[in-house]
Amino acid sequence: PSPSPTPALQKPAKERLITLDFNNVDLPVFVKFVSEIIGKNFIIDERVRGKVTIFSPSKISVDKVYQVFLSVLEIKGLAAVPAGEMIQILPASEVPPERDINVYYLENANAEEAAKLLTSLATRTAAPPIAGRPAGRAPGEFEGTVQIIPDKATNALLITASPKDYEMLKEVIKKIDVRRRQVYVEAVIMEVGQDKLRQLGTQLGALGGYQPSNQRFTIYGSANQDLSELTNLTNISGAGLNIGVSTINVKVLLTALQSATDANVLSTPQILTTNNQKAKIVVAQNVPFITGNNQTTGGVTQTQITRQDVGVTLELTPEILEGDRVRMDVRQEISTLADTPQAVLVQLGPTTNKREATTTVIVDNHQTVVIGGLMRDDINRTETKIPLLGDIPLIGWLFKYQSKHVIKSNLLIFLTPHIVHDNKDLDALRQQKAEDMKRTLVEEALRDQTLTGEFLKSINPPQDKR
Repeated sequence: PSPSPTPALQKPAKERLITLDFNNVDLPVFVKFVSEIIGKNFIIDERVRGKVTIFSPSKISVDKVYQVFLSVLEIKGLAAVPAGEMIQILPASEVPPERDINVYYLENANAEEAAKLLTSLATRTAAPPIAGRPAGRAPGEFEGTVQIIPDKATNALLITASPKDYEMLKEVIKKIDVRRRQVYVEAVIMEVGQDKLRQLGTQLGALGGYQPSNQRFTIYGSANQDLSELTNLTNISGAGLNIGVSTINVKVLLTALQSATDANVLSTPQILTTNNQKAKIVVAQNVPFITGNNQTTGGVTQTQITRQDVGVTLELTPEILEGDRVRMDVRQEISTLADTPQAVLVQLGPTTNKREATTTVIVDNHQTVVIGGLMRDDINRTETKIPLLGDIPLIGWLFKYQSKHVIKSNLLIFLTPHIVHDNKDLDALRQQKAEDMKRTLVEEALRDQTLTGEFLKSINPPQDKR
């Protein structure tokens, strides 16, 4: 049989090409033309007005006609919104952008604080459209509503926003989600008798008073007195008192003060806190105070009490400035229980003495600042008498003597900030503290050994060998 004829190859249909050539045509007319070309139905808002001019020397496909159409709408501040089988032509400002839910996990910043800051930013920059201005965003403005919810458990942000707004928010978050610097503050709080303080030449100068040209020992206080005697303390513990471009040797000064009977170290707190974050240290007793009395229907009196901290309270907020300087807002409170007669103590409760200092200081990194001038008077009464004769009524005063001695003490607060930029600085501080502790233990062991040897010599004097 003869072979069947091979079917002829079908030629593909030619793609339809359109020429766009419009000169100052009304926009609704242009929409009607596009509708007929692409075969779609349009609903035109009554506010859609304007003229269209398009010059296209070359022909384009039907698909590209629609892309040109969308570009024209964007230039005119309009948008095409699908609505079922229809397409609505509306002002772009009335078209809500598509919003997605995004989760952003923070590495350093606090989620609640970041959410508050970003919400404030989004509220201010989501500007409403201005009449007469084409719809579209000015630089830095969000195109739609932005919602930011913090998740404290995971330290994350739940952000509902359009893709463009989310990208803008991510750039802001990356700049604020950085590791904050920290400040390690060493504090020494001590009381020193005025006589001992004068002897050591550390009588505090007035605020803004004596300031040597190159010293790193900043003084604040209530009296105006020269500090030149400090330079004579060159043999304390063999190391001397370092004043100059290097940090002052506070440990040497404290060693000299602690060796005196009229010096009392109240507390040596040390704390690490974030930049611009308030820190608080309390070393105190929780003492009950009577606040009132109530009488029940049965005639029973009930005493109401409240407890308050009595002791040492230190509050400070460090702020790192340019040039590795630190501004510190400091509040120091020292409270003690006063000697109260037993009758008053039972009726009214204890009485407290309180000394408080609130100030702001600016110091260099590793510099020691001293705050003082909080004075206190302690009265010591002594009585000397001849036994028996001094106890005779009326005439016993002839055989005894009473004296009153007022001891003035000054409260000194030493503060030394250390800026911690990164883990390297933190490791260096940790190593320094370990070395200080080791050195202190060795010194105490040697001192105890020396004291033990002297004690043994005193009870076992060497025998005279003959």
